[in-house]
Amino acid sequence: MSGASSEQKFPTLDGLRAVSILLVLGCHLLPLGPKVLRLNEAAGAMGMSLFFALSGFLITSGLIKNPSVTEFLARRITRILPLAYGYTIVVFLVLTFNPKVLLWTNLFATNYLTEYVDPGWTGHFWSLCVEIHFYVAFAIVVLIFGQRGIWVVWPACFCVTLMRINAGEYYPIITHLRADEILTGACAATLFHYVRLSPRIDKDKVIRLLPVALGLSVFLWAISSHPFSFQTQYIRPYAAASLLLFSLNYGLFNQQSLLESRPLRYIARISYALYVIHPATAHGWMSEGGTMTKYLLKRPISFALSFAIAHFSTFYWERPWQTATKRWIQWRRQKTLAGIAVPNGLHSRDIA
Repeated sequence: MSGASSEQKFPTLDGLRAVSILLVLGCHLLPLGPKVLRLNEAAGAMGMSLFFALSGFLITSGLIKNPSVTEFLARRITRILPLAYGYTIVVFLVLTFNPKVLLWTNLFATNYLTEYVDPGWTGHFWSLCVEIHFYVAFAIVVLIFGQRGIWVVWPACFCVTLMRINAGEYYPIITHLRADEILTGACAATLFHYVRLSPRIDKDKVIRLLPVALGLSVFLWAISSHPFSFQTQYIRPYAAASLLLFSLNYGLFNQQSLLESRPLRYIARISYALYVIHPATAHGWMSEGGTMTKYLLKRPISFALSFAIAHFSTFYWERPWQTATKRWIQWRRQKTLAGIAVPNGLHSRDIA
């Protein structure tokens, strides 16, 4: 649930990120209707599929614009690790003591090694495992094949979906059966950045059809996220990516979109911290008691603590790491420019 700089140019994506984290918080912290309707499961699936699609879109967009694997990994490391490691160190060395679980959690292997998962504290870290595995695999592909390697996301996406169908898994947590939710976002990025409408197409007509396409994608996304939809759930990654793509295009033509509102943009800004921290605010005593006590008295405290700690983490713990990374990247680029090779193999310092 990490952010990316591309959001600065596509504010609509901020709104989608906010929607996704609110769905996840609702899934984990609130009773969403009678249990028989299984709305909590649906909300969780909706939130995570949209989160993953956004991640795939933003990561791929960034590599399309700047294929530097070194800079990509530096940004991802300082975006994910400071909070993830800070959280797990506090949990497994201070609040509890379990160095072995700390080790495997911080190696992002617990979506496979589930015996090292502590459900109350780090059950949600499976999604960070999927993201980290995607980052590493994608970086290796781009390092070897350059930007043309980005197109591997298409066959990779379909292969993961076929494996998921073969395994009969609707909500897997292991990477090779869940990565299609990230890969569909990556595919959407290739479409958005490389495919352009033909000049012969009536753009006014396209603009009129966008709300219809957006509404249909929202409907399919919601339906395919509900456990009662059975095999329809296999299209959830593609519905989420379609929602992202149509929302993005709709936002480009409608600058006053609700998704671009300041409250949603703020929630998007702290969304990663909200995701990492929120289970701790509903742990132990905070999850005990009857329905009235638990949800009317304690859950508001959980939400307040989650937002307060997430705000502090985002702006006073995570931001310095990201700022340092940006400065390092600028220094690296300046150093490269200062010693860059010029025609005939000479260096700039050799030119009088």
